[in-house]
Amino acid sequence: MSEHLSLQLVSPDQDFFVGTIDMVVLPGEDGDFSVLLEHAPIITYLRPGKITITEEKNKEHIYFVGSGFVKVENNNCQVLVDYIKKSSDFDIGITKKELSKLLTEIENESNQTKLKSLLERKKVLEEEVSFLESMK
Repeated sequence: MSEHLSLQLVSPDQDFFVGTIDMVVLPGEDGDFSVLLEHAPIITYLRPGKITITEEKNKEHIYFVGSGFVKVENNNCQVLVDYIKKSSDFDIGITKKELSKLLTEIENESNQTKLKSLLERKKVLEEEVSFLESMK
């Protein structure tokens, strides 16, 4: 058995974190959950929310993710996400403007397929605003 917990946090276009960690807190479908060394095997969806990675000596990395899934097995945690922002990229003003623009698009959209996509994006941006306001 491994004495370390490894984490891979990736999006379609970039590896955001690859390394050994003490713990990661993830926004699961039914609520936040922590993955520690010797975690039981699991595969589950992620909802929009905050990911907190704790390395040795309590060094933390904070990200916001839109959605994705996680697989934990044999002290290896793989997190695949479709939308992610690093804590250094957070700007609540920009996010609120994006949300306002999106709300206008939603009001004017008649195509049901596109409307569904816009509503999914709206949910992510609302969660991001809520997340950013809680960080103040």
